Amino acid sequence: MALIMSLSILLINSCSTTQQTTSDSNMKFTLQIGTNFGGITENTDMSVVPNVSVPPEAIVDAFSGATHTGYNIGVHASKNLYKNQIESGIDYMCNFQTFNYIDAGNFYIGVRRLQVSQIMLPITYNFGIFRNILPNADIQFKIGFLGQLNLISVDGTGISLPDWSFNPWSNGLTFGLSAFPFQFNNGNKLGFYFDGYRGSQIYKDYYNKSSFEMPGSSFIKFGLNYQFN
Repeated sequence: MALIMSLSILLINSCSTTQQTTSDSNMKFTLQIGTNFGGITENTDMSVVPNVSVPPEAIVDAFSGATHTGYNIGVHASKNLYKNQIESGIDYMCNFQTFNYIDAGNFYIGVRRLQVSQIMLPITYNFGIFRNILPNADIQFKIGFLGQLNLISVDGTGISLPDWSFNPWSNGLTFGLSAFPFQFNNGNKLGFYFDGYRGSQIYKDYYNKSSFEMPGSSFIKFGLNYQFN
């Protein structure tokens, strides 16, 4: 993990130009903390699940998922690249999810509660936007790649629950917005961020097979960020 983080920072350094003389050219570090919603993206199409056909109400209730609000914290480093920036970092995110099984046909009846902890490694290219309208707000649109190391804690109750497994590594496309409308006398900045993500499958069971189209990983997260100049 430390090796990947080091390589990300080295990549940021290597992308900077050799003739940088202003303070804006230095590497900047940002601490961010906030809330999130997501983690495991479960299948909601029961028509693809074997032996779940009738009655119609059983199709709806055979399996359902609920996601509860979680939290995230991270440290990012960014560096100017031409007129924009390249950014990388390491984030920790925790989500809480509940899966309900009400499928008498397959004899799966119960509740499975999951705590999904993820260590995430994003790398994005950040485009400055609204520079003419809000030159001091430092508003950026971010797009790039994100890898996730997944750690899952599971607790289940009920008559019978399906076997399950998970992928310890997932990855996909990430995008977001960040802004720093408040600047202090020492040059540090306070702002906010909003990030989204959609990626590969984490969780597998009878209703979330790899052959199904919908299962994957996703989140939205937002919060405050503080940049050290």
